[in-house]
Amino acid sequence: MAEDIIYADLYLPESARPRVQKVTDVQGSTYTEVKLNSRDTNAATGHTSAGRSCSRKHVAALVALLVVIILLLVLAGCLVHQYHPTASSPQDSTTLPQVPDEALACPKQWEKHGRKCYFFSPNTQKDWNASRKQCTAMGSDLVIIDNKEELHYLTEQSRHNYYLLGLTYSEREQKWKWINNMEHDPALFNISGPHGDYLCTVIGFREVHTAPCKGVKSTQNMCEKAATLSEKLQRKLDRELKRRVPGRNVIPSFL
Repeated sequence: MAEDIIYADLYLPESARPRVQKVTDVQGSTYTEVKLNSRDTNAATGHTSAGRSCSRKHVAALVALLVVIILLLVLAGCLVHQYHPTASSPQDSTTLPQVPDEALACPKQWEKHGRKCYFFSPNTQKDWNASRKQCTAMGSDLVIIDNKEELHYLTEQSRHNYYLLGLTYSEREQKWKWINNMEHDPALFNISGPHGDYLCTVIGFREVHTAPCKGVKSTQNMCEKAATLSEKLQRKLDRELKRRVPGRNVIPSFL
């Protein structure tokens, strides 16, 4: 009985084509041995590893580039804020560190000391909130004592009157705190007088004393703000700044 024979054509690439070898046995029968060349798995693995390494290098380079761009943007923002102050950052004594104290001035009825201006109100019987409202209406605030030198000056100015300070007692935190949210440093001065319902402070008669926040007849108001250039010097400064070399923050020599 004839056997069914199936033929198939194999189309393989050159590197994968089989090697055909005829083998004849002792009985005269002929066999065909087909050998296939396996793919080089090591070479394939090497290509994959190289691709992954290259991808990691690309990611690292992109991350480094992003970091550099962010740093440049931050630096540019700082430079713009420093050399081009906006309306929200007025040009006062704190933004002109090279201006000597002598070039700074205060409005009429204000007393100048160092780089600050002080207003000593003759009115009495104002409570603490009303006193602060009066200060803010004049572009200032209640006084914050920063150092011993300022304490000495205010002690001399208040020898015959009590003036409210921007220092109150926080019942929630049980601490004396300034209006800028800084805690009072006992090393700067001691607060005399009873505590109880006296949650505000005054300076006068050579001491800092507790006081009722509702105000009393002997309490007056005192405000402070930064000293600024006089109008005449400000106009000269504006002209000088227009002629200055770009990139140089130089205060004119006439100051």
